[in-house]
Amino acid sequence: MNLHEYQAKAILRDHGIAVPAGRVAETPAEAESAAKEIGGERWMVKAQILAGGRAQGTFKGQDLKSGIRTVTNLTNVGTESRSMLGRSLITPQTGPDGMLVDRVYVEQALPVERELALALLVDETSQSLVLLLSAVGGTGIEATLRDQPEAVARIPVSTESGPDAESFDGALKALGLDGRGADSIRDLARQLTALARELDFTLLEINPVGLAGETCTALDAKIIADDNALFRQPLLVGLDDQDDSAGNRRRASRDGFNYIRMGGDVACMTVGAGLSMATLDTLVQFGGQPANFLDLPPDSQVNRVTSALELLLGGDGIGCLLINVFGGGIMRCDTVSDALQVINNVRPFRVPVVVRLAGTNAELANRRLREGLPGVVQAANMADAARLAVQLARSGKSADPRAPENWLKKIIHRVTGQQEERD
Repeated sequence: MNLHEYQAKAILRDHGIAVPAGRVAETPAEAESAAKEIGGERWMVKAQILAGGRAQGTFKGQDLKSGIRTVTNLTNVGTESRSMLGRSLITPQTGPDGMLVDRVYVEQALPVERELALALLVDETSQSLVLLLSAVGGTGIEATLRDQPEAVARIPVSTESGPDAESFDGALKALGLDGRGADSIRDLARQLTALARELDFTLLEINPVGLAGETCTALDAKIIADDNALFRQPLLVGLDDQDDSAGNRRRASRDGFNYIRMGGDVACMTVGAGLSMATLDTLVQFGGQPANFLDLPPDSQVNRVTSALELLLGGDGIGCLLINVFGGGIMRCDTVSDALQVINNVRPFRVPVVVRLAGTNAELANRRLREGLPGVVQAANMADAARLAVQLARSGKSADPRAPENWLKKIIHRVTGQQEERD
């Protein structure tokens, strides 16, 4: 579970970690009011999306650069906020479509003498916490690790006693930090360790940490919490942003299936991770782009399959729904066909649906689809299913040269129950 910057900073503030004064705003007027309330002469206006690289980002369809800007008068706080709100910000972590900015964070711009990067995270190799400390602050620590690995110190961390003292002292000395400035960094690292343990964080990144004299301030904050521990973290559940793709993944997890949004236009539902990956590869081979990875467990009942369909059909930019299921053991194909009919009765399909069913009860399931949902396209194998799905998502026309030109239009009319227009 990812948190927005303003949410992360509220948690840090509540746990005694210094952060600049800030307010979240959803309109330019609110942003201007927030800056006035904060006071001072310089403010930061920051787009709030669940992705890094905002400062280097670009707003889609606009000649506007950067999702983080420094402002020196109140009027410009509103102006800069207006240029961000309601637009999609594209960063290296969002993909080409970007992420919609519906909130900005206005905070006091503090003078600092030096910036560092500090990140506490779970090291999957050692299965323990590790602290990353770098003198290169204000830029992505991932890029620093890749391009300047020697500039990042890696310090083992105990959940009980905090960072290893000897390793930490060596890293601070290498950075030229001593005295009370070094003590403030040590205190911050201990606070982050206690916070990660208390709230089940898998990543707690402060980048940059601003140093001014003997004090340090979290100028930015990124937090990721362990989804599997949310049952004991009611505070974090209350912060969940259900409009984001991460919220959809958690909803999918609660329903018992794996879901990852991928940004394409062909929504995919399969059973089994191997078949899921093969389906995605086949779509790409035919020139398509999968919208997601959704893997149903083999013991799914009709209600669970309908939940998966609701999730898939609720996504933006979906041009076609592809279902590729091989029934075996406790997985039955008629469960899928029954779920399709249930969901269509509640929410008629507005996009073409391509189905390939094989294995247990496949003949029964295909017959039920032919009789109950004649608009659903049935494919004989995975290759044909993928080819049809790509063609339908791309052009809205049949890939079958024997079909008439208005074939898809007739299907949609039959599936949605609309009356077909007559010439």
